[in-house]
Amino acid sequence: MTGRIVTVTLNPAIDVTYRVRALRVGETVRVPVVRSRAGGKGVNVAAVVGALGGDSLVLALTATAEPDEFRTGLERLGLPHRLVPALASVRRTVAVVADDSTTMLQENGSPAVEGAEALVTAALRDELETGAGAVVISGSVPAGLDPEVPARLARLCAGLGVPVIADVSGPALHAAARSGAVLMPNSDELAELLSAGPVEDLVPGGAAAVVATAGPGGATALTARGSWRARPPEVVSGNPAGAGDAAAAALALHLARDGHDVDWPAALADVVATSASAVLRPVAGEIDRGARARWIPLTTVEETR
Repeated sequence: MTGRIVTVTLNPAIDVTYRVRALRVGETVRVPVVRSRAGGKGVNVAAVVGALGGDSLVLALTATAEPDEFRTGLERLGLPHRLVPALASVRRTVAVVADDSTTMLQENGSPAVEGAEALVTAALRDELETGAGAVVISGSVPAGLDPEVPARLARLCAGLGVPVIADVSGPALHAAARSGAVLMPNSDELAELLSAGPVEDLVPGGAAAVVATAGPGGATALTARGSWRARPPEVVSGNPAGAGDAAAAALALHLARDGHDVDWPAALADVVATSASAVLRPVAGEIDRGARARWIPLTTVEETR
């Protein structure tokens, strides 16, 4: 049986999506469609896990003040959650989706309060000891927390034998590369990571595996058992904001079910098809299940090593 997927979000958000016909800087733009929901990468992952039939728990920092819009948003989404009040406020992100492009506006967010790391670590340990099947640590790290916090949380998971994915960037990604986590960088993040050495050194250097996503180019997996590249059967257009989170959700379910015995070609095909299906949906955290089901058997996977 697949255990519950715990997603860790240190810098959550209220995600706002504006859908417009065209975006021209310097002009007034009418917004006919506005959607707002609790967000952050881990929230998106948890929502997709649910859409795929799995159980999830959102473990996140949240505002210390009431009313808590983020908590209310999770309740509206029907997502089980365990929140650590450690932020003055929850930031906002805005996706402006035009017919031909998507523009993202992201607030940095407020700093975490003193002691936030100890609180979230204790909460995660409790979840690990009560049956978590896999953990996904994703998104940015707020001011007030050490960038190495995701790596320390990943080591906690790995030390207790629970598979963990780290979908982080910058200094947090470099630290996570030595934590025993499965790394999930995009193309830009992978290039940044490779500034410290070749990709072949990452798994011997402390990463459990590397699954790099490349948007319409598909994804690659580098593991101790081999390397593979997967390509989607067709190029899709839409809102790519939640594609990486959908990919992480798909992989987390494979890790929770199979542990170290993951069928990597099958998992990679699922990652690519699920990611592409998310692009068809208007907001992050949703997938087109029909498209995913059609695309999984049509996704091309080839061994590269």
